[in-house]
Amino acid sequence: MLIVASAQAGVIRPLSIDALAAAPAVVVCRVERVALGPFVPAQKGARPTATRHCTATLRVLRAVPEFPAARIYLSHFCNGPHFAMRNGHPAYPNLEAGRAYVFPLVPHGAQWRLIADEGWGLVVPAIEADPPGARLASKREFIFREITNTLLHGAYADLYRFSSYMQFRYAKELNDEIMAALVAALPPCDPRWLDISAALLATSPRRLSDMAAGGNPHDLFPDAVATLAARTFEEAPEERRREGILRDMLQHSAVHPQASVSVLLPEFKDDPLLLKLLPAYLEQHQDGAVAIACALVAYGKVALEDVTFDAALKVLRDKRAGYADVNGAISLLIHRGSDVQFEGYLAILNDVKVHDRNRYDAMWQPAWEDKSPRILRILAVLLDDPRRTSPWDDVRNCDFAGFLLERFSGEKFGYKPWDKMPLDERNAALKRARAWMKYALNGAH
Repeated sequence: MLIVASAQAGVIRPLSIDALAAAPAVVVCRVERVALGPFVPAQKGARPTATRHCTATLRVLRAVPEFPAARIYLSHFCNGPHFAMRNGHPAYPNLEAGRAYVFPLVPHGAQWRLIADEGWGLVVPAIEADPPGARLASKREFIFREITNTLLHGAYADLYRFSSYMQFRYAKELNDEIMAALVAALPPCDPRWLDISAALLATSPRRLSDMAAGGNPHDLFPDAVATLAARTFEEAPEERRREGILRDMLQHSAVHPQASVSVLLPEFKDDPLLLKLLPAYLEQHQDGAVAIACALVAYGKVALEDVTFDAALKVLRDKRAGYADVNGAISLLIHRGSDVQFEGYLAILNDVKVHDRNRYDAMWQPAWEDKSPRILRILAVLLDDPRRTSPWDDVRNCDFAGFLLERFSGEKFGYKPWDKMPLDERNAALKRARAWMKYALNGAH
């Protein structure tokens, strides 16, 4: 029987490693590929295409008990295009090809399944390298040793994956055990302490200045991530702590771009070292650097304005640019860009409208909530776009634009909920919205 993760309203309870150890087999595997299968039929009240069947091809690295197969196939659920999480569930593992994990498995015909269909902490991030020492017979010891192996020998990105795994856990569940293992393995003042602390801090809602050992009684759960971040932080030399966190957040901004912004600002906004180091990361086009720079300019750091505006326009043209950099660039250009720079933004918007649908969709998103007068120019582009928003809906981009323009302008064009608005009514409302926009842009409204 599969374990059912707790899904009470508003409550997230990750599976413990004891629960994972109850699986018939605990296997460390590298994900070679994930094949997307058919969609799961929608339950009452859920949108279709929210969940789909997936099959992962896994290369076995080590296991308890010993595993004869070199490659296995895992049947599991994945997020669909209309996936929606409510009260923290469902939480599917969403495996990444090329990553290693600890899998708690049960046989499923010729394939395997996880011990639960969904749940936080259902798989444990791992690394490919074998842990040092003899292999252990206990499944729980096996899982815990994989955790310490990641913390002691994984790359920084692996540390960050571990910090995500620790979210929503009680501090008392694993923290003492982890600290004991780290203290036994790492000498005092080892640089690894700061790397572990920085990766944990990137997942914690607390600021560096707020970190202290122990849980916060105002938290819904005693915060395992923040508490462990504080305890590992205290193992670093006191004189290196603050600078070490700053350098880690910059150096690894590509791993957690939005978290680097959240940790560095506003706490480090006046730190000369941040202002000194950041331009080099902008020149290297490192992911996350533009997001940090845009936030600093928003805080009034005028010395960075020229290089940041230039970098912001380059990011919007770069198909490889990440979400945080793109969002930072969009906000900066809309709210602080000159007329010339905003015209550059609009030129890129019109270009990606044709050549890069994903970037185009991201660039008009501020129209949902932003009240800047410049939103009118963005909506004008969208009003002239008759394409459907997705293959599963008949609502068009121009329909959204008309609806948003009605809300932005305060005028009434006749929009209603989409399910109560057939195409002929949408076309009539769209005609009124386009007429209003024409007069508005010509200065006649």
